[in-house]
This record gives sequence, structure tokens and C-alpha cells, in this order.
Amino acid sequence: MSETPRPWPQADLEFVPHCPVCGCAERRLLYKGLTDRVFCVADGAWDLYRCAQCASGYLDPRPTPESIGRAYAGYYTHDAEDHPIVRRKGRIRSLLHDLINGYQNHRYGLQRSPALTAGRWLLPLLPSLRAAADAECRHLPPLPAGGGRLLDVGCGNGGFLVLARQAGWQVEGLDFDAGAVQVARSRGLEVNHGGIEVLGERSACYDVITLCHVIEHVHDPIATLRRLHALLKPGGLLWLDTPNLASLGAMRFGPHWRGFEAPRHLVLLCPASMNDVLTKAGFHSLRQYWRGLSLFNVFAPSEALARGESANDASHQGRPPLRDVLAELREMVQPARREFLTLSARK
Repeated sequence: MSETPRPWPQADLEFVPHCPVCGCAERRLLYKGLTDRVFCVADGAWDLYRCAQCASGYLDPRPTPESIGRAYAGYYTHDAEDHPIVRRKGRIRSLLHDLINGYQNHRYGLQRSPALTAGRWLLPLLPSLRAAADAECRHLPPLPAGGGRLLDVGCGNGGFLVLARQAGWQVEGLDFDAGAVQVARSRGLEVNHGGIEVLGERSACYDVITLCHVIEHVHDPIATLRRLHALLKPGGLLWLDTPNLASLGAMRFGPHWRGFEAPRHLVLLCPASMNDVLTKAGFHSLRQYWRGLSLFNVFAPSEALARGESANDASHQGRPPLRDVLAELREMVQPARREFLTLSARK
């Protein structure tokens, strides 16, 4: 039986009487007493409410902006190692790894090795792997004539910036985690410590801005997206990825779903609220993607949490259960139930 967590100091809490996405006060309690069961570094037990109007989920109360940094001690962005989709271990995995590299080299202009050029033809025959390979490259558009500027907000250790730089982009990153910034800078990357406020009054200066698992961490998602809209050049592309509160996994695993991660995840969106928040921020031409491999990224860790085990050590032993494979196939054809909302939008 797990120990009762120490409370988050009352002075470091802020109350959220209205939905941070739509401003509605009507809501229902979705889960009470969520704790940090993923990284096990944050104090407190947290209540998650679901908005009656837009169906977003949000914590109330939640850590203040000044205190939330304590929830990130030992966070994964401190890791200097990048984590490939498939590790080169054993014959089959090595083959898949090299096919993925071959596909990404052709599709996104990378120079990864070892690579099999046949990946450009064979990977599309493996939809889940292709979706994961595209998501790793964040569906980068063709490089503009004369080069393009890319900003990654919440860049962590800079893994994606290294990839984008290899594809020819002029890259820049932001992260409020000093440890992650130090790792990224050691890789020769231009990374600023802090949030978008450190960019000052800049405007219309980036061709692409990406946020991978960032929007759920911010206290005011609409204000953040509006500022990013101003930072993009006319016609510029915003790409983002965030857990989907309406996903198959969220319904199946309940409070054990890997996507909750209280108290770091302050706001969780669903497809309708995501469309609304992007539109309110001024974006148009929204496009949703499937990122694939949820059976490893979400289902296995959630099952481990349901068993009282560590989510970080979870993996399917041998072949994944048939129900996970079927859920993966269902996600492919049912966008509203995907584990992640992975979208792009234009300014």
C-alpha cells in the first residue's frame, strides 16, 4: 500500500474556479487525489475536474507558476541520451531501426546511419511505424528557399533540434529547466532558459514553431498560443502534441492512465477543445496526425500503474496483448480517440 504523499504547501497553491480553456465555471470532479506516480518527485494529491462546456480537464487547485518547478526534479529532459523509436538490438529491431532511418533520410532530408534505402518504400507498408517515424520528425514541411527558422518550445535536451538542424533548419530552443538547457547547449544548440517571455517583443520571425508535450504544462494555454501566433511569420506552421483526454487509454485505464501525470499536467485537452483553443489563438488550416505505437507509449505504462508498478520500467513482454493491437488499429481510423492530439496549424 502506497504512502500518503506530503501535501503541497498551501501558500504555493492557486485556485482555478473557471476552466482555463473556455472560462466556464460549471464542471464535475473527474478524479480526486491524483498523485505523481510517474516520476515520484512531486508532493501533493490533486483533483482533476472536467469542464461541462468544452470537456477539457484541469487541476484545481494547482501549483503556482513560481512553485511548479519543484515538480520537475529528476525530470526526463535532464537525460542527455536520445531515445530512438526502435533500438538497434537483435536482428529484427536492427532491421526496423535501419528502415526507419532510410525512410526519414528520404522524407525529411536527414543523414542518419546505419540506414537502409529500402525504408522509403517498405516503411509505408507498416503504418504504425511510419506514423511514429513521421511524428519523431514532427511532420516537418519542406525547407523554404533560402532556409527556414524553427523554434522548439520546451526543447528539453535538444534531441529534436539536433534532428531539425540535420534537416537544414536554423534552430533555436526554449526550456525553463536549467538542467535540460545545459544539456542542450553542450550539443552546440542555441537554447534560451525560460519561457516565451524571454523572447521579448520579437514577432513574425519563425517559419515553424513546435511544442511536444508542452501545452498541458502551461497555466494559460490560450495566452501561450496567441504569443506563438505572433512569433510566426505569415503562413508559418505551428506543430504540437499533447495527451488526449478523450482517448481510448483515458477511458480504459481511468486514474491509472499515463497521460494524467499530476501535478505537471495542468490542463488536458480533447479534440473539440483543442480546435477551439487554436482557433481562438488565431490559427487556421488545422490538420491532425496519428503518431502510432500507443501500445508501448501509453498502454503498457498505464497497465503497469494499474498493477502498482513503475510506469518508466514498463514494457510488453514478448508479443503485446491482442486488445492493445486492436486499440492501435482503432486509433488509426478513429482520430477522436487517439492517445495524443498531434496537430499542425497555420498562421
